[in-house]
Amino acid sequence: MRWSIWQRSFFFIFLVVLICSGAGLLWIVISGSSFQSIELLTLSEGVNVPLGKFLSASGFLDLEVQNFLLFDQFLAVPPITYPALTQVMGISVWALLLFFIVLITLLKRQAFLIGAGLLILLLSISGVNSLNIGGVGTNYAMAICLLFLLAPAAIVRLFFNYLSLRFRMTLIIGMGILGLAVLIYFAQAPSPTYLFSENIFLMALVMASGFILYTGHAFVSGTYLVLSKLNRDIGIKIGWHFAIISTLFLGLMALVFLEATGDWIMWPLPPFQILLVLIGVIGFLDIHFKIKYYHQTFSEAWIGKAFYLGGFAISLLVLFKAELSGNTPMVDFLHHVFAYSQLGFGLLFALYIWVNFSAIINSGNAIEKIMYNPPFFPYFHMRLGGTIAVLILMVYAQGIIAIQFSTSSTQLSADYYYTTKRPVEASVLYENAFDRYRANDKALYAVSNIYLEQNQPTLALKTLERSFEQNPQVTDILLLSWLLEKWSRSNESVFYLEEGLKYYPENPYLANNLALIYHRMNLPKEALTTLDKMDGFKEVRILNATGVMIAHEVPLKDENNLAQGLKNKINLLAADNKGLATTHFDIDPNSEDLENDVIGRSLIRNYLTNSREGTSGFDFGAQIDSMLMNEDLPLSIEQNLKESGLIFKYKTGDIKLLLEHLNGMAFRFSQDAGFYHAFAGWVLSEQGDFEKAAIEWKQASFKDYSMFTPSHLPYLYFGKMEEEAVFISGTQKVNFPDWMKFDSSGELLSNDTVQLYKTLATLPGMLGKELLPSLDSLENNVNKGILAKEILQKKSHWLSEEEIKSMLMLVENYEKATGQNFYLENFLQAVKLGSDEATEKNEGEGLNPYLTPLVLAKVNQLKDDEKRYEMLQGACQFNKDPILWVTLVRYCRIIGLDQYASANLRLMGEWISQDDLTELQLKFL
Repeated sequence: MRWSIWQRSFFFIFLVVLICSGAGLLWIVISGSSFQSIELLTLSEGVNVPLGKFLSASGFLDLEVQNFLLFDQFLAVPPITYPALTQVMGISVWALLLFFIVLITLLKRQAFLIGAGLLILLLSISGVNSLNIGGVGTNYAMAICLLFLLAPAAIVRLFFNYLSLRFRMTLIIGMGILGLAVLIYFAQAPSPTYLFSENIFLMALVMASGFILYTGHAFVSGTYLVLSKLNRDIGIKIGWHFAIISTLFLGLMALVFLEATGDWIMWPLPPFQILLVLIGVIGFLDIHFKIKYYHQTFSEAWIGKAFYLGGFAISLLVLFKAELSGNTPMVDFLHHVFAYSQLGFGLLFALYIWVNFSAIINSGNAIEKIMYNPPFFPYFHMRLGGTIAVLILMVYAQGIIAIQFSTSSTQLSADYYYTTKRPVEASVLYENAFDRYRANDKALYAVSNIYLEQNQPTLALKTLERSFEQNPQVTDILLLSWLLEKWSRSNESVFYLEEGLKYYPENPYLANNLALIYHRMNLPKEALTTLDKMDGFKEVRILNATGVMIAHEVPLKDENNLAQGLKNKINLLAADNKGLATTHFDIDPNSEDLENDVIGRSLIRNYLTNSREGTSGFDFGAQIDSMLMNEDLPLSIEQNLKESGLIFKYKTGDIKLLLEHLNGMAFRFSQDAGFYHAFAGWVLSEQGDFEKAAIEWKQASFKDYSMFTPSHLPYLYFGKMEEEAVFISGTQKVNFPDWMKFDSSGELLSNDTVQLYKTLATLPGMLGKELLPSLDSLENNVNKGILAKEILQKKSHWLSEEEIKSMLMLVENYEKATGQNFYLENFLQAVKLGSDEATEKNEGEGLNPYLTPLVLAKVNQLKDDEKRYEMLQGACQFNKDPILWVTLVRYCRIIGLDQYASANLRLMGEWISQDDLTELQLKFL
């Protein structure tokens, strides 16, 4: 018979709900995603690496900065709620109920009356009265439901039974939608739609239980029907096949029952959710033959099939809702009902088949025609026996389903209060739910998060400890260990994680977080051993193992060196900077990982520090500026980014701007001022500015900088801070270099190295005529090479071509002796050619003001006198070279700043004799 579009609409709606619920349920079962959300949090941890170093006569002088190692930690977040989805599902339950009411009107009179009674029972437990229509606890909502649902159905069925299906559907569904609108409109409870959607699932739970009980023998009977069909078509003997299959199935159901009661833990069984779906599908075959060959309470077969499909849909919808919201009592209730029905009715139906049809089981007859229509007593006996078996199983389980059912209702209400931000009511209901049913995965976890939101961490901690003692869960243990570690109670945190791994061996969340705590407790061996035991999350395991190895300087393995992913490469960059590995990679500016601030900041810092990577391929300056533009930036992150900006300026040679920013950083972040003064002192020492370097080293010592070495003291001593050098030597127990010997009166004894340092200290302000004599005064060739290098870099504009060549030979010998390469030929070539970039810069941006020859070359490239003045003015703030200053005086006069010219000449008189100053003016002005 061809179905009408109205008949098809039943199957369409039921199938849509069935497929969507089944897909959602499958997603939860496979992924494990539900209310217990565990997020992967990327953390950074500082590790000291050298930024750079230079060789002085006293040895290498280096500076350490921080790089960042990335670690992935699992973080248990508050229970996830789905208010929008819950409301969709609640309205879907209401829609399914309306379609069921339409089907009820198609039943025979007696069946309709039973159905109407069941409808009243379902509405009475639907929780509609909680909408508080007309006041708290009134029955107006129930009356509205009866008026808009039962009354139209009763009128149609009892007085207008001749009406078409289209009219029935239009009237009943229309009145049902109107009734729902009236309920919501007059409701006085907050968020009435959401409250209605939560509470209606208790009614849906009863409907789902009825369907599951109805399919109690579906697998056994369906299997028998399939085998009988094979028996007719192929001629096989099905008796043994049926016996083996039914026995195996009943054995599985016995184990499922024991699993539900907690008596089976030997090996995991298939999830009962998957078994329910399988049996539901097989049951449709069973219902087809039952309707075809057995007298029913409806006149058309499609009605029975629609009832079955609707019951199947609402069962999966309820199970999906329970799994999604973490309503463990509801899930366990369905689990128990499923186990009781399948074992009880399945066993009795198998016996029923053997007792009544064993004589003809292999005969090839169409058994399905008589299987559901035997003499009355055997079939009734099977039903009665199955019911008794179910009751026996319930008694064995100590009637736990009654507690599960009532606790399901309590937790539905608790979820409503939690989602609508009423924590007091929610916490009371959750605790009540846990007290009544301890195998509750969500209740105490939700309560602990409520306490944390209310800033009551002590109560949250006690709640989590209670959960661990009575019903340990992974998320609870993660949150408990996080709180304990936050309060510097790492030993207790380790204890709970270790105990948790006894309950959940090789659990990746617990093992990973335990390994990170071991790492922070300086136990790298234990951390790496624990990471090796992680089950899954390979990328997280490798990332954290690499971070632990780098932090504790454990040799990296091939697995770590070859690991892919941006976070792994960032860690390997830090290892490279520490000298533990060698790596190279290009930055993809479109990488999604860069959207994570922690990853982006760590990448910038590690990449900039790396001497091989340099700064090409990525606009670091723009990226740092963009991050700093973020409003409400925490002070620590601002400091982090600005420190990266300092490294960027150092790597790009913008010494002038670097020194200016270091001064500002020391002022703004006073708690770390010692480091910034030391950074400035190191840069100034590298540039040969002894006076300014000494000032910075002195300030660093006052700000508790304590990493002084013998190589620092000469810069203090020869930078006119003799007393400070002696003080630091004594307080920090740092000896002067071997070549600095003092007599009994404290005077420094002269030697070749002392003479070198005296010359280097005064080199910035020297005149050209003083350079060669100072070089000739040295005896040691290495010292001559050091001084020659400095002269070429900072004073070559005073020298002739022949003098430059002779100094280059000295530097070459020095390079061979030390294994260094200063690339002075390239530098001198750049000075000779000047710089095209200088025409695009206003104030010597990116310029090293101590490289006087290069500064003068860039000045000559500029066309605008004012820009020349700005560049010279910026360089003279640091550099005392006489030609640089007299050139500044010249351009002061050219642009009409005569008073500044005179002031600059007076300043030059502080380190240049009047005769030399007059000679410079005559020559250059």
